[in-house]
Amino acid sequence: MGLLRKERLVRAMGGQGYDRPPVICPGGMMSAATLDVLARGPADFHIDALAMAQVARAIQQYTGFENLGAPFCMTVEAESWGAGVDLGTPEVEPRITRYSFAKLGEAVEWEVDPVARSPRGRVVLEAIGLLKRAAGDLPVVANLTGPVSLATSLMEPMDFFRLLRRDPVGVKAWLERLTHCLVEFGQAQVTAGADVVTIADPTATGEILGKKNFDTFAAPYLARLVRSLQEAGAPVALHICGNATQLVESLRDIPGATLSFDAMVDMGLAQRLLPGRVLMGNVSTILLHQGEPEKITLTARRLVERGVAVISPACGISLATPQANLRALTRAVQEG
Repeated sequence: MGLLRKERLVRAMGGQGYDRPPVICPGGMMSAATLDVLARGPADFHIDALAMAQVARAIQQYTGFENLGAPFCMTVEAESWGAGVDLGTPEVEPRITRYSFAKLGEAVEWEVDPVARSPRGRVVLEAIGLLKRAAGDLPVVANLTGPVSLATSLMEPMDFFRLLRRDPVGVKAWLERLTHCLVEFGQAQVTAGADVVTIADPTATGEILGKKNFDTFAAPYLARLVRSLQEAGAPVALHICGNATQLVESLRDIPGATLSFDAMVDMGLAQRLLPGRVLMGNVSTILLHQGEPEKITLTARRLVERGVAVISPACGISLATPQANLRALTRAVQEG
């Protein structure tokens, strides 16, 4: 008899023995709330806790992913900091429509209530509680936006990147505040019932920041966030978009996190460069959207053979991804 699904994920992320890799889709940036799923689910799932929980269960039921995850976007934290948000439609994901700050001084001095007290923060926490009570042996995965990605949701990204050179001290002060808020929200999600937390920081890539800026403006805050969530009792996965190969040395300085990589990262190379680290990913979302189920099956089995501990999509999933392709991924892992 195999492991229960929560036990399998926790053991895999902890570097312990397991019978086979779990196959998950965390939610957040990597949401499987596709059109096929939403055609069967309720509306208002971004702002109503019961609807959010129902959609999370529908995702699991119709795709076979071995977790329940919430929320389904990266705008919850930014909205609590005053950003304008369009919640979109079933065909269009939520997006930032208005930045909160034009100047760094405004951002550093702005008083913000905890994300957990914001309207949508409360929805997320309530949904996690509902999922936990109905989860059975499924792990509940919470999601956080990484500090750099949150900053570039609150300020025009090019303005923020220029400030890395012009006012590094001010940027660090702001990132400290953002990280503190993310720690509070992440710990609140664990208290609400999350078994695992995934942090997605898609703006903190090697291509965008470069290694030097990643070391200065991303790694220390991600390490603090990971450590705080682990102290709250949750295993943590960290997803970095793009070709993270140039960031390998930096990622060694973020201990404990399962490292989730994009499809362009050679997982065999990553294993050699990061010995002993737990790796997650990296099934191409383009393949999942446009590929044939047979090729998806082969890709998934190849990752299992290479010893990738947690199989998952490599990035954000297209809303038009066919359910049959997601089923091909999960069955390939589950059936061996």
